[in-house]
Amino acid sequence: MYDIEKIIRIIKDIENFERELREMNVKSSSDLGKSEKKYAVSMVCFAVLNRAIDLGQEILVKEDYSIPSKYGEIFTSLSKAGVMNIEEAKKINELIDLRNVIAHTYFELTNKQLMKIVDNINLIDKFIEKVKKRIKQNGKNK
Repeated sequence: MYDIEKIIRIIKDIENFERELREMNVKSSSDLGKSEKKYAVSMVCFAVLNRAIDLGQEILVKEDYSIPSKYGEIFTSLSKAGVMNIEEAKKINELIDLRNVIAHTYFELTNKQLMKIVDNINLIDKFIEKVKKRIKQNGKNK
């Protein structure tokens, strides 16, 4: 059975973080010139991607799929489960790879890499829509 309350909480968190990101008004790498702004943007992007991972894991668990040992494999598993297509999974995996740069080698994150996340964060919104559709199709008692 889907934990609807948990899924709603995750989605709300993502929406709140994305709102904060929009409020930062980052349109190009030059908007990341001050280190405070770069750090703030990277942490909000990190939070969005972490919650997207949480959502992916929740769907895999509730649908009795195994959880991959690496975050970068979660969206590939979701594509195999039919939640998204492989191209969508590859694009999100690219963001997850950049999330890992933030997590493990933060000082190496370039403005160009961070802008790739900012410019493609809408992929997470598309993923959320697919999750909502899947839950509706499969029923809340899956």
